Amino acid sequence: MEPGARAEWDTLRHVLVHEPGIEVFFALLAPEAHLYERFFTHHEARWEHRQLCDLLHNSFGVRIHHLKTTLMEEAGEPGPIRDLLVSMAGRRLADDRTALTATGRDGKAGGDGLAVPLDERDPEHLFRIIVLNPAIGHGRGGHVRLINPLHNLYFMRDQQAATDRGICMGRMATHERSEEVAVSALCLKALGVEPVHRVSQGRFEGGDFIPAGEFALVGCGSRTNPEGVRDLLAGGMGFDEIAVVREPKHPLISGRDHMVNMHLDTYLNFPKEGVAVGSPALLQEAKVTVFNRSGEGYERSGDHGTVPEYLREKGFDLIEITTLEQLCFSSNFLCVRNGSCITPDASALAPVMLRRLSEKAHANPGKYGRLLAQAEHDYQILRTEAEFFPHKKAVYAHGLEMTTVLLNNATGGYGGAHCMTCVIAR
Repeated sequence: MEPGARAEWDTLRHVLVHEPGIEVFFALLAPEAHLYERFFTHHEARWEHRQLCDLLHNSFGVRIHHLKTTLMEEAGEPGPIRDLLVSMAGRRLADDRTALTATGRDGKAGGDGLAVPLDERDPEHLFRIIVLNPAIGHGRGGHVRLINPLHNLYFMRDQQAATDRGICMGRMATHERSEEVAVSALCLKALGVEPVHRVSQGRFEGGDFIPAGEFALVGCGSRTNPEGVRDLLAGGMGFDEIAVVREPKHPLISGRDHMVNMHLDTYLNFPKEGVAVGSPALLQEAKVTVFNRSGEGYERSGDHGTVPEYLREKGFDLIEITTLEQLCFSSNFLCVRNGSCITPDASALAPVMLRRLSEKAHANPGKYGRLLAQAEHDYQILRTEAEFFPHKKAVYAHGLEMTTVLLNNATGGYGGAHCMTCVIAR
């Protein structure tokens, strides 16, 4: 395959995914503490994820690569991938080397506690060590603790980005997700994909990157910082122009809640060449700074107003979504070819999101009261006019084919179809 993507609307060929695994169970014990939006049913989330993958493969011919399956297959036999998997499992075990073997009741190896070195263990066992990061206590009846499991690994968009040059590995902003990049990179290596660039300074996450042909947009805020943007510009892309979008403060939230619009793709996306979908409430608050290609790097050419102003200069039409639709991940669709996309079903998600927002507003009315009032107002209008995204007049007017997929549970981790898929090649 030829890794990389020049435009969000180019035909999707290869994606990397990870079905929500055992790690999700532990995050659901305290959802908000593990960057989740709400509690959800794990079994249903797995089913929804499978439906998304089946739709991509069966209806659109996209080649699906599963993270765990790929690593299991490549590490089943001796070779560099297995060696790297063993090494990574050794680093992830949060204890000293005595934790690598099981011991009998007398504390000595032998009997039913026969020592089994890591390099002799099966690939799935090694994979679970990497995902769960167990710390093994000493002594009789030693306990096992899980330290920073990879709860958010099923959101495969963020560990890297597919640019016009190839795959650029990111650097996660939160401690909870910091180890995910190494796992994703190992799987890409197993697929024969070598990154063209690795961000080593600052922070960069793939949900903040959207390619658009001759230019690309990079979000800068709570997850991708200025240092990460500079590192990305230094070697990760070759676009003629880069528009850096400063993350807006939500105008209806008192104070800050970075999770509501943590990435650029949570409030903006491209379903077709020349067409954008986004939340005007957020886009009008998002300022743009443009960098133009100069030799082997980029030079800042100045500020270019807000995102809607910038997109109008580029000849894009904007399909506006309401505050409630943005909360329902309506901009977090996945474009599979020019004008055809897979999107969460906002009409099904709306009651779920309203209940959750009502809980937050009840606990903190000063912070979320106005947001809840606007979302409830949007709900009444959208129901009356039967205009829930993607079933909107503007969508049909632009000739878009939007296939809805039920993601009521899987979105509980804070992301839609776009967030759950790592584009390898378009």
